[in-house]
Amino acid sequence: MKNRIKDTSIVRNEPFLNAEKSAQVKREIDDFLDTKIIEWENTVPSAKHLEGKEINKAYYQQTLIEHAWRIRLMRSAQANALHKITQFNAEAAQLYAAYQDEEMLHDTLFIQDAESQGISKETIYSTEPSFYTRLLSGFLYFVAEHEKPLGVVCYSYLVEYTTQKLTPKQIKALGESLGKDKIIGQAAHLNTDLVEDHTQDMWNILSLLVESDDDIHDLKRYFSEIQELLKLFFVELHNKTINA
Repeated sequence: MKNRIKDTSIVRNEPFLNAEKSAQVKREIDDFLDTKIIEWENTVPSAKHLEGKEINKAYYQQTLIEHAWRIRLMRSAQANALHKITQFNAEAAQLYAAYQDEEMLHDTLFIQDAESQGISKETIYSTEPSFYTRLLSGFLYFVAEHEKPLGVVCYSYLVEYTTQKLTPKQIKALGESLGKDKIIGQAAHLNTDLVEDHTQDMWNILSLLVESDDDIHDLKRYFSEIQELLKLFFVELHNKTINA
């Protein structure tokens, strides 16, 4: 009698990328992301605003609120992708589940810093997230359902890679401009990402999910598309606060 189950995660195939090839592709992807960071800094107004000595209060407060909402919305999208991954790669699913366990409640860290700015939890909960943040969440659901969950993990890798590259300088600057006691939550979030090496964790997952040269090409496509969606929010934020 034929087995009707189509779940292939029971099969343990050799990864498409061996250790040497994975390291090579990671270098290629990281070089690509470095160019995307330069592009971001050149095309997103106020891209380095939080590294300055004078911080626009409305801009900063909205980034905290939006970051909390983004984590809340993305954890649902990422959990959906995790479900998809369990159906074809148990090892990658295990790693992604561990990552989500570590990140799941990090919205509270940004809420903590928002409260230090006089923003109550009630205000945060009653503030609707940006249309572009909702659009990003919907995009990740679409990718998992109709393309491949690898694209959702690309979001996680992009966030962790840029956090590792850019956030230490930002946190240092905010500590000087606002006071270290005002950014305890964000500092704790950064510390977790760096100590746990979430960038490498995400690459280990992506490396397991890459099954062809086409997938390597698609990594760059997903990074570019996700960055464009994030860009829309920050352009709008600049126009509503600093440029208002």
